[in-house]
Amino acid sequence: MIITLVKKQTGLEFISEMEDIYKSINELEKLFKRTNNMKMYVDLENWRYYKENPDETIETTESLVTNKLSLSDLDLIILNTIKHEKPRSIRDLANKINKDVSNIQPKVKKLEKEGFIKFEDGIKNSKIPYLTFDEIKLEI
Repeated sequence: MIITLVKKQTGLEFISEMEDIYKSINELEKLFKRTNNMKMYVDLENWRYYKENPDETIETTESLVTNKLSLSDLDLIILNTIKHEKPRSIRDLANKINKDVSNIQPKVKKLEKEGFIKFEDGIKNSKIPYLTFDEIKLEI
């Protein structure tokens, strides 16, 4: 099974993401010259392009190839709730779907391990789940 995660963003959003990672285009240029890393080269070229075309939409994809993946109905409900209701914590997510947090915790950890969601730190040691993509495409 091939699972493709699709992320859509504008050039301005891309530039903001690059600034979070590399701080400035000059810093990225220095890093690239020292390492000759091809990902950095692509990021640098894209950054230059989107500085000139900030309103253009970018669609990036990440593919996962697996025979082991199984998404349950609850997994899909969790992903949909994270995308549309933007819970502030795992507990908030559990409340939004009327499930006990002890049942949701292992599910979100599994979804994180499989690359479907990520977490950012919230208040009082909470973890805020978020999606890093806009679409999931399945190919069997």
